[in-house]
Amino acid sequence: MKWLEFTELEEQTGRIWHRIVGKTASYRYYPEAAVSLDDVRVALGVFFRGLGGSPGVSIIAGTSQSSEHRLTLRQRLGLMQESLARIECNAERMLLPETLGYFPESSLNRQHYFWLAAFFATAHDSGCPLQPEYTDPLQADLAFLHRAYWTSVKVCERYPGLALSYRSLGAALWNRRPQRALTPQEQAVEAVIQALLCNQTCVDALGTVFLRAIRHCVPEFSHWQASRHYRTFLPVPLWGVMHAFLKSANVRPDTLDDSIGTSADGDEKQHKKKSRREKQDQSMRNDPLLLNRFEKLMSWSEMVNVNRAVQDDDADGAKDAAKALEEITLSPNTQRAATRLKFDLDLSPDDVNPALLISELAYPEWDFRRRQYHDRQCRIIFQHATEGGEQWEPGLQARKRLRKIRRQFEALRPKREILRRQLDGAELDMDALVRAQCDMFATGNSSDRIYLDVRQHARDLSVAILMDVSLSTDSWIGGRRILDIEKEALITLATGLAACRDTFAIYTFTSRKRDYVRVTGIKDFTESFNTQVLRRITALRPGYYTRMGAALRHTQHLLSQRSERHRLILLLTDGKPNDLDYYEGRYGVEDTRQAIIEARRAGLSVFGITIDHKAQDYFPYLFGRGGYAIVAKPDRLSHLLPVIYQQLINS
Repeated sequence: MKWLEFTELEEQTGRIWHRIVGKTASYRYYPEAAVSLDDVRVALGVFFRGLGGSPGVSIIAGTSQSSEHRLTLRQRLGLMQESLARIECNAERMLLPETLGYFPESSLNRQHYFWLAAFFATAHDSGCPLQPEYTDPLQADLAFLHRAYWTSVKVCERYPGLALSYRSLGAALWNRRPQRALTPQEQAVEAVIQALLCNQTCVDALGTVFLRAIRHCVPEFSHWQASRHYRTFLPVPLWGVMHAFLKSANVRPDTLDDSIGTSADGDEKQHKKKSRREKQDQSMRNDPLLLNRFEKLMSWSEMVNVNRAVQDDDADGAKDAAKALEEITLSPNTQRAATRLKFDLDLSPDDVNPALLISELAYPEWDFRRRQYHDRQCRIIFQHATEGGEQWEPGLQARKRLRKIRRQFEALRPKREILRRQLDGAELDMDALVRAQCDMFATGNSSDRIYLDVRQHARDLSVAILMDVSLSTDSWIGGRRILDIEKEALITLATGLAACRDTFAIYTFTSRKRDYVRVTGIKDFTESFNTQVLRRITALRPGYYTRMGAALRHTQHLLSQRSERHRLILLLTDGKPNDLDYYEGRYGVEDTRQAIIEARRAGLSVFGITIDHKAQDYFPYLFGRGGYAIVAKPDRLSHLLPVIYQQLINS
């Protein structure tokens, strides 16, 4: 068989060519010692925030991007540009490689993750400008090295324990920097990098000048100009790119098709795809040029602003195209696509529309970038629920669970207390009466406290249940639809609260941009829990998006009108706050967090319950310690509600 394979000339040529140009990465990768981001994500988040990093920054695996550094001859035979992992941080997210395997020891790769977290946590106040100030490539490279150097110095000064890790990582990476043929300027920059990694002097004359300028607190690079064929340096994995804020795009027109679709790819591992918004006016024309395609090689390429007919690929083809493209361009188009994909984009949100809304139920929104409120930013449409809609009914097992959980809630009902030796009451306290008669015969004096009184204790509490009915509740987990799980949990909770005789109301919410935040009343505080309310719950249908801050503010307004001493907002959701406009990412998280802070300042308690398995990244930041519960197994939600409620009323 081996002899027959040898006779296949094309196969042999391909194998030889692959040996020559197949593995030409600048940095060697050690898969046996690699560390996954998923293994350290939780610890990394705690570490990052403990060092002063912003709690609103999420840690996400980024995709690779092309680097413009100079390639070796062997690399140029097989590729035009080398793709390297993105290591970046901005005001909303930190992009780290999905795995790190630059070093042969797994301990070094783990230290690498924590060093990057410390680097980004310190970069914002290292005293260096965050954005490039130079258009010349050489000046921009020197400015980046200056920021990286002073940020590293600041980290080592603040946290001496990390200085040893940095020296170990720098020395190991210094040995793994490849030797290449470079121009004099490029060689000088490379010499500077080698010196910074090992904290040594520079042997290159021009590099010595560069190094002296970089180590100066206030450098000046404008008197150096890049040569004609200058290429940037090979990126250093220990130094990430720090951005201030993503540049916002303009507000999208309201006339575009904002219909919502579902995708079967929602459960796949998500990565941040590099993307941008760009208006492609030619693509919206309805008179495409007819071209003869002739003989061709099929490949994917970036978006081009040309007049051509829209090709609607199948889901697999669209998924392959999304994976193949390094940068995805989003452009408005009036034509509706049949194929829909779900993936995470490293995309700046739209600008906030500052126009005031004219409505009786208009609430402000918190802009964390400007650290101010936008008055009358969201309009609430409040309506009462109808009994028409989906006719969902709990199954046999669900009804058994409801009866069992109802008994657990009944155990939480306030107990009757018998007060003895009272001045007045419905019955005589026989023990007190006998004692009084004995005292009268013995001393001539007796007590008048000879009655029993029964007092029914009631919690001075009102609860507002706010449930998310966005489109994501139409997805399935473990063979059950999320909305059906929430309906069962809501019926369970309402039945239990009615058994406890606590005052409560039920509201649901969904949204579609800032001028349509729909809050629906399922049950009012003064209404009893009956079959009519039960039919309203079973008739709930999926809505649109999750503008959580506005819904919380309106629920706070309704609950603030109650006279009970203790007032609680119980939020039940399955995902992150987001909407179709600019309300996404950190903006939505910060506005929701501010709404929770406002409610607590007004004397209300707020508690959040979620079944989102990714909620650990943002839910603790929203509700704070002891203010939330993450249910890892949605099927267990109904079983855990009595335990959660008992903890709430006890606290």
